Amino acid sequence: MDSALAPTAIVILVTGAGGVFGKVLTVSGIGTALAEGLQSIGLPLILMAFILAAVLRASQGSATVAIITTSGLLAASVADGGYTPVQTALILVAIGFGALGLSHINDSGFWIVTRYLGLSVADGLRTWTVLTTVLGVAGFALTFLVWTLVGGLSA
Repeated sequence: MDSALAPTAIVILVTGAGGVFGKVLTVSGIGTALAEGLQSIGLPLILMAFILAAVLRASQGSATVAIITTSGLLAASVADGGYTPVQTALILVAIGFGALGLSHINDSGFWIVTRYLGLSVADGLRTWTVLTTVLGVAGFALTFLVWTLVGGLSA
């Protein structure tokens, strides 16, 4: 049990810190300001959802917190946007793919992978971070393709 405590403690610590940071972003208004800034640029909501989730993921580490925070910040825009159920689902998928990438040292999953595989931090950044980012971008590209096929750009 003693040997399992140290690796487990870092995962719990990083996850908890990510959750607290996500709450700070929401309560302080920084997340809302970021969402409004992206809206003022005139990006399609699906692209804005992906970018916002990716920024939140990179800044605080937790994919779960990034998904929940992004969904909360964009809920009013989605509700007021007149999107179909399919378009709404695609926006949520885009948020998920945005939160998938950019896993690095502030992500508990990064530490699980690097510790379990015996990787150094540099090796983890070269492999795990790149892998999650490529998967997130590729997934979003497919999601955006479907978005255009269902008429998402006209909404």
